[in-house]
Amino acid sequence: MTAAPQFRPKNIIPSKQQTALQTSSSLSILVNANAGAAKTTSLALKVAEVLESQRQRTGRYRPREILTLTYTDVSRLAFRRALEKIGVPAVVVKELWVSTFDAFAIDLLSEPEGGRAPVRKAPEALKDAIVQSLVQVRERAEQRGDGHIHMPSDENSGFFEHFIRESLRIKGKMVLPKARWLNEPLDRLLAANSGEDYTLLKVLQRFERLRRPSDEELPLFRSPGDATYDLADTLGDMSEAMPQALFSRWPCALQLLCVDEFHDMNEAMFTILRRLLESNPQAAFCGVGDPDQVLHQTAGAEPQFMDPAFFVQQTGRPTTVMYLPGSYRFSASLAELAGNLAAKHYASFAQRETLVQPFFYAAPLECAQKIVEEALDWQRQGRAMNQFVVLLRHPHQSVLLENFLLEQAIPYRTYPFPTYLHRPEVLMVRALLAASHPDFDLVSSPEARHRLVQAVVDFAEVTLDFSESETETQDERLRFALQEILHDQALLGTFLKRQIIAKADPAIRRRLEAAMDVAATHPGDGMLDAMLLALDMPGLASHRWVERQRCADAVAHLEGLQQAALIFNSAADFFRHVNALELSYEELRAGKAQKTSLILSDIPSVKGLEFERVVIPFIERGEFPADNGGTLDDERNLMYVAMTRCSHSLTLMFSQKRPSAFEEAMLSASGTSHTAAMLELPGPRPEFSPAIRCKPPLS
Repeated sequence: MTAAPQFRPKNIIPSKQQTALQTSSSLSILVNANAGAAKTTSLALKVAEVLESQRQRTGRYRPREILTLTYTDVSRLAFRRALEKIGVPAVVVKELWVSTFDAFAIDLLSEPEGGRAPVRKAPEALKDAIVQSLVQVRERAEQRGDGHIHMPSDENSGFFEHFIRESLRIKGKMVLPKARWLNEPLDRLLAANSGEDYTLLKVLQRFERLRRPSDEELPLFRSPGDATYDLADTLGDMSEAMPQALFSRWPCALQLLCVDEFHDMNEAMFTILRRLLESNPQAAFCGVGDPDQVLHQTAGAEPQFMDPAFFVQQTGRPTTVMYLPGSYRFSASLAELAGNLAAKHYASFAQRETLVQPFFYAAPLECAQKIVEEALDWQRQGRAMNQFVVLLRHPHQSVLLENFLLEQAIPYRTYPFPTYLHRPEVLMVRALLAASHPDFDLVSSPEARHRLVQAVVDFAEVTLDFSESETETQDERLRFALQEILHDQALLGTFLKRQIIAKADPAIRRRLEAAMDVAATHPGDGMLDAMLLALDMPGLASHRWVERQRCADAVAHLEGLQQAALIFNSAADFFRHVNALELSYEELRAGKAQKTSLILSDIPSVKGLEFERVVIPFIERGEFPADNGGTLDDERNLMYVAMTRCSHSLTLMFSQKRPSAFEEAMLSASGTSHTAAMLELPGPRPEFSPAIRCKPPLS
């Protein structure tokens, strides 16, 4: 029998499952929750119950005795909003300890390390350290006669991207620290037993020694996820006692410990969790997640951590498993479809109907046209535009859509990536044109001019001359240059030639000079095309960026620029239009304007959020599922997350010419169902059959 709750929520009527979770006295609870099943709200109810019991028992709230850890900032913010929505006082919510694993680790490590290490987010910022690691590993292999080390043949072999991607996963799995704790040498046997490449492990070992020369000192730098790894490395040897003396802020008197997004747990995060549970044996624990929403396999995330037998074996805690199987977000039509994709039962408790519509296109252009039509219709209905979201598998897919939206004057914003008009390669082209041709003006906004000049400096990776003292930082030197350019655009050309092109790598210099020469001398029509041809973005991108997808994006962005310019009388007219848009983008930062803008986003960034209207375009072979080295299971999880963000209306856009594996799994020539009745299938296309279980065929 479920106990009566002490906390009475506002704005919602909890289900029996939510009330059971809220009032459970189990020491540890693992909650398996389908997408849309209000897992964040359910976790908030658990926290609110503990807060209320504190108040009734002691006369006051004790929020610092509750710690909630998440994987992403989006989830952290969503959890705080859920607490406020159900009626927890805002002042109490503000005091609660809610953090991502990485932020928690950074905070803890800043004490023994004496500060916070610089963060390097861009893969290119790691290149020098990787090269140094490669050199040292090669030298040691030659000294020892180790013929099993296979070094990359050259910088363009793709090793840098491969190393960055694989090292994130290997560190998430804690391969090297676990070997050290067991006194196992890093040899071919360890590589074979861990299923990892021997050369890669050797290079990673050397890279980590460069990044973090000492456990007691501040690392030279950290990338996202490194703080979690470093903290786990510091305290994770379970054969030794917890190094309590290192951390005066380590929580040791928790009443409740919660983990949201438990499905994205990796070994490093789980190591920290085990130490927290060890330090707080009387604290209740609650972890919620959905194994079909694992999106961070590249960081070592595995659904095994949600397995109750594994959890009990690793923590020694008696554990209760609870389920939140039903969706409150969408109706049976979409619940059935999501269940097919994930090969599991999926109920719905939603009071509204959710319309699911497939759209079949012969060319990507039709996707953009259809989205614009539906956005205009949504706008005419007076619906909130920020509830209309287009979920993209790749950010570069926004280019075609943005061009159509701009042409139709439909307000939009991109998240978390910038509009393609603000991406470095596009900003660089705009700056080169403004410096080389009298018909091209810089935008009047100081902020926009700063963005243009900053992009060229970053793209060329040059160090600017100082104005008064050698001690000036790069930012100070750039600010001085900008002050001059803001007042006189004519100085931009001099700045580019003397401070950028003259100092750039020869491979970059040749292309920039050629592009500026074309812009200055080309007689008229076709100038933009000729300039971009001289710039040679494919070659420039491969020289500038580490990741193949980033290089492909850069090429796609400039192709989109060319395409957008075609609807104007001249390239100059187009760029004047772009400059006008620049000013309107700045106005869109106001909160009120944000509500009137359609959203273009990638899929991982909206996990945990929901929208009334969701469109998933470009579902075709090579695009979605993507052909980028991942697995079909990874891609399926992305599709599952994307589909289940919707509450009212979902459009799935399938290619006719390049059928996606998802279409094969979800569309069948036989069978009818409730879902099939909800779909409007045009022409000779087959009917939807929710009876199909698509996990086996996609594996």
